Amino acid sequence: MKVLIASSEIVPFAKTGGLADVTGALSKALRRIGVEADCVLPLYRSVDRGRFPMQPAGTPVRVPLGHREEAGAVEETDAGGGVRAFLVRNDRYFDREFLYGTRDGDYADNCERFTFFCRAVMEWLVRTGRKYDILHCNDWQTALIPAYTKTLYSREEAIRSAATVFTIHNLGYQGLFWNHDLPLTGLGWELFTPQGLEFYGKLNLMKAGLVFADILSTVSPTYSREIQTPEYGHGLEGVLYERREDLYGIINGIDDDEWNPSTDRLIAAPFSREDRSGKEACRADLLAEFGWRGPVAEPVIGMVGRLTAQKGLDLLSEIGEWLARQPVRVVLLGFGERAYEESMAILGAKYPDRISVRLAYDERIAHKIEAGADIFLMPSRYEPCGLNQIYSLKYGTVPIVRRTGGLADTVIDADEDPQRGTGFVFAGYDAGELSDAVSRAIAAYADRARWNGIVRRAMEMDFSWAPSAREYAALYEKALRKRGR
Repeated sequence: MKVLIASSEIVPFAKTGGLADVTGALSKALRRIGVEADCVLPLYRSVDRGRFPMQPAGTPVRVPLGHREEAGAVEETDAGGGVRAFLVRNDRYFDREFLYGTRDGDYADNCERFTFFCRAVMEWLVRTGRKYDILHCNDWQTALIPAYTKTLYSREEAIRSAATVFTIHNLGYQGLFWNHDLPLTGLGWELFTPQGLEFYGKLNLMKAGLVFADILSTVSPTYSREIQTPEYGHGLEGVLYERREDLYGIINGIDDDEWNPSTDRLIAAPFSREDRSGKEACRADLLAEFGWRGPVAEPVIGMVGRLTAQKGLDLLSEIGEWLARQPVRVVLLGFGERAYEESMAILGAKYPDRISVRLAYDERIAHKIEAGADIFLMPSRYEPCGLNQIYSLKYGTVPIVRRTGGLADTVIDADEDPQRGTGFVFAGYDAGELSDAVSRAIAAYADRARWNGIVRRAMEMDFSWAPSAREYAALYEKALRKRGR
């Protein structure tokens, strides 16, 4: 089986979040189980051309955009693990400092940029005659590909037998644009209906994937159910409920080559579930990285991620003063919405002996936090899957999470189930419940025998990619059967 994974970001080429980790690791995991997986993404400025030498993958393409054409090219390189990567080049669209926008907002032409990307992929497949059994698309930036497969390119030899799978990584980001962008896509106004791409008068690119893909998936079983409800459906719950028979939830795996405490080159000392002695050196290194030296008896709480309401930053802001009075040290790495950046910076400046904040994203420091912290905080309002809680379990850093999406599927509360517990879970999106979960974790940390049991069970959890890759392979078979193959 031949699969092309299309995504707006893929490790090791470009990354802003978990989407890149998932699509990069999945393609390699599929190769390991015998699926011939390639990947395609835009050629951004941030792609390291020195590390990844490129060569043309066919002749340049001319991409229709409304009443004009835009030139593009596709270049090929080695993604590692036997995976071929194809990168769509157009410097006007992708030679920019950031992938999607600045801290002040998204790029105004994002609809045009990712319409170009989707249609360039289609034109490239047609021109080169490359055939894939499955086109696996991810999030709104690639959602036009399933629509094109069923409409403008349905009779093309390279396309007509391909089945499509569309994975929702975060339904909160839907690719909403004004309706006058529809002609850019080449799709007709007959599709601009509530049953098609229209969404309260706007063009919704996410709906293109939801409506046209043969099979839908998302990144945890709980999230696949949640998004069929008004609380989590972001206005698309009706569409998803209609397609519930084609909707599946598969937990993300993690890449053991990147996230493994026994081989991680970014941390101070290796350790494993059999020998955790190196974690103490990682802890000391983390404290020094954030400006604290000398022995620290109280637990270290780490947090890594985008500073947004989705990630629970409003709850964290509410309990910030309380947290600073607890017997803990807090390290936070991330950037995002200005209001939360400012509130976290103020908190760190007010309590420098308790809270240290780094307003940036740094992969090296992210690894140090996962390895060196005792507790990882992830109080998300919603979380399709989440990777950091899985990294934390792998590194023996006990997670505190809200019971939602993939967090509910991966972390077991140690008070509710003392024999199986791997972390601390709270249910309501409430500052009081979050502070209670933190208090429970602090109390458990003081009982060293109990804490060591929680850490041991956490590190024994298996979130390797092989089981998830086999589930995706089974989905691909379902998609092919829907296409009559």
